[in-house]
Amino acid sequence: MDSSIENFVGRSIPGDMAKRAQNRRSVALVAATSLGLAGGYTALFAGTTGVFLLPIAQSLDIGRGTAASCMALASLGLAVSSPVAGRLMDRYGYQRVIGVSIICFVIGLLLLAAGPLTTTALGIKAFLLGLLGVATSPVGYLPILAYAFERRVGLAFGIASIGAGIGAALAPLFTGWMIRHYDWQTAYLLLAAIAAVIGFVAHMMLRRIPTQARNADASANAKSPNSLTGDTPKTAFTNPRFWLIGLCVALIAAVGLGSIVHVPALLSDNGVSPEMAAAGAAFSAIGLTMGRFLVGLLLDLIPARVLASTVFLLGGCGVALLGSATHETPYLQLALGAMLTGMLIGAEGDLVPFFVKRYFGLKNFGAIYGVLISLFCLGTMFGPALYGLAFDRFHSYNLVMVTAGIVCVACALGILMIGAYRYPDPHQAARA
Repeated sequence: MDSSIENFVGRSIPGDMAKRAQNRRSVALVAATSLGLAGGYTALFAGTTGVFLLPIAQSLDIGRGTAASCMALASLGLAVSSPVAGRLMDRYGYQRVIGVSIICFVIGLLLLAAGPLTTTALGIKAFLLGLLGVATSPVGYLPILAYAFERRVGLAFGIASIGAGIGAALAPLFTGWMIRHYDWQTAYLLLAAIAAVIGFVAHMMLRRIPTQARNADASANAKSPNSLTGDTPKTAFTNPRFWLIGLCVALIAAVGLGSIVHVPALLSDNGVSPEMAAAGAAFSAIGLTMGRFLVGLLLDLIPARVLASTVFLLGGCGVALLGSATHETPYLQLALGAMLTGMLIGAEGDLVPFFVKRYFGLKNFGAIYGVLISLFCLGTMFGPALYGLAFDRFHSYNLVMVTAGIVCVACALGILMIGAYRYPDPHQAARA
């Protein structure tokens, strides 16, 4: 643009009006990503897996471990495709990748409700849903905010992730009601319809955001690569910090999702009614929502490694509450345990992109974030399966819950070893 025109435009729009316009774009961006997460993989599939676990196991006449393993193949698909999705978004921008992924996610939910009812078919369909629906998860939506925000990026993550938390809180209740009154296949059909509507609205909202906000990530990488600082993927992957973060992320993901998926079954084993057991999954989702919002709010105020350590210890307390439950345990205590373990997954949703931005920079954010999310997904894949296999072997969740508590404490200590930020907020540095 000609400089005289730029000067004219700059003078014709008062500073406060320009600031309000930018604020409106920021609010629209956060709202669109929040809505997208509410209708995506995390809320509608991962958030409801625990409610579907027992009906699917009974329908196919298989054990909980086998059913959980089949459903967990969705996490394997997510792990495989996350680095690829990250690179595609770095190169082409997020809008195209998310649009295609929404369509694939809806088709994946429809396939779960149709076709042959065998363990092999279930596993293949779950794998394809995770593989192709990857960008409807935080993998697709949170990088948008990482590029668009510098100050208050943690708050932006937290607010946007509320959508996933609300979706994950309401979806189990709705799904449980549908399964009780109809069947689990019908429940998946309706979830597919919900995903299609919400995904379409979120995608249209992203399209209508002004170009400079909507394409911040694509233009920054494709047009001005030198304007962003950060490690190359090779440098990041040879940094011990990366693998320490990745190990903690994977282990905590295994504990968090393993507990969330098996909470309804654990509560049923303790004599809780099916309605209240489904509500247990909703309490986990409430904890997930609280974790995302509170951690996002505090990330701008407290060093991420300290905050992560605190959350991991609180999650360990939640695991202890669930693991020590008996038939006489008050339901509120079980609900608190479910909420604290749900916080583990919610907190990691904000912590992982924040770790990437502050420890490895933005220049290759998508590629580095994608690999960390792959490790996260491997944890979410093995966690529910191991919980189920432990129950099938020992007819109790006691041993696996004790192990999970020990893992939480070990990760709380390990994450403190990553040290100070390597790419701090320049605004905070200037104020210092």
